[in-house]
Amino acid sequence: MRAAFIALAVLVAHPAWAQALPKPVPSAGTPQDIPGAVEKPNPALKYRILYDVSEPNRDKAQPHQTFRRAASLMNSMAAHGVKPAAGDIAIVVHGAPDRNLLTDAAHMKRHGTPNPSRQLVEELAAAGVSIRLCGQSYLARGYDRNDLLPEVQLDLMAMVTIANLMAQGYGVVRDD
Repeated sequence: MRAAFIALAVLVAHPAWAQALPKPVPSAGTPQDIPGAVEKPNPALKYRILYDVSEPNRDKAQPHQTFRRAASLMNSMAAHGVKPAAGDIAIVVHGAPDRNLLTDAAHMKRHGTPNPSRQLVEELAAAGVSIRLCGQSYLARGYDRNDLLPEVQLDLMAMVTIANLMAQGYGVVRDD
């Protein structure tokens, strides 16, 4: 038993071996380890992070840049032995990037291509990330609930969701 515990501790502590751990978001990359980096994901901390997504896609043919950042963080955390609880990482979408939450059929109908963010949204949700859409953006665009990926939670409005999550101790990462 003690040998198994030591082996697990070495695996989690050693970054090269930790990279071999399964990635929670398989289609996303994992940041390269930086030997001697002062700040790394810490299994002793409880992470509660919300991504405030309001900027349009920089490249409409690729998954949204903030979704890719969230996926990269999830994979980096896993590589360092951190597994946030379901819902402790949230993506709150409002405005133009709401197109990233459409089914392929709805995206095709409105934009002429399948949704390039669909697979990443599905993987993020499967990894426990809460995907939220502003209800006011939803109404303004004339969406039907069937237009949205099933992983998407529809909220009253992004400002309320962001305020509520901040009041619960979530740190905010904004689009750039």
